[in-house]
Amino acid sequence: MMNVVGFNPHFKDEIAAEPGGEKIELCFSCGTCVAACPISWIDENYNPRRLIKMVVLGMRAQVLSSPLIWLCSACDLCYRHCPRGVRISDLMNAIRNVAIREGYEPDRAVAQVNEWACAGCGLCAQVCPYDAIELTPVWQWGKLSTLPIVDKLLCHGCGTCGAICPVSAIGITGSRDEIIVDQIIEFAAGMG
Repeated sequence: MMNVVGFNPHFKDEIAAEPGGEKIELCFSCGTCVAACPISWIDENYNPRRLIKMVVLGMRAQVLSSPLIWLCSACDLCYRHCPRGVRISDLMNAIRNVAIREGYEPDRAVAQVNEWACAGCGLCAQVCPYDAIELTPVWQWGKLSTLPIVDKLLCHGCGTCGAICPVSAIGITGSRDEIIVDQIIEFAAGMG
């Protein structure tokens, strides 16, 4: 088989060897995953079927550098409908694992903690739907306390942590109230 520049015919095998990637070749591109996916309803570019086809075709560089591989929210609505039992969230995780090893990172806003304001209550870690926040013991001001540490590879920037924080010590970068109000005004102006 001729190896075209940028294409790797063994890429699907690499993904299949990752935990969660075992069923990649079961997908026959029926499109059920796309129809059930709430992410694709919001972002028409997100298409798990297309990403799987690109993996099977060996489009390694294009897949691993794509911002779309980071969008799966692991809601598993697609899995409930898949006639072949392919768990897309596990498959996307397998692809992301390879991407992380290759040095790729998601390009999105993530939660950040203001260590000076944080009370260490742990509510942010409890409500995070992506398990992206872990409470970690740290020495702070001469005593042992806990601080939330955000895993930027797991954080989807949903803002749930910031909404629950009683002292506003955690929030999404680039989502101050003034910015959000300006975006709402801009959106409303475009509606009229």
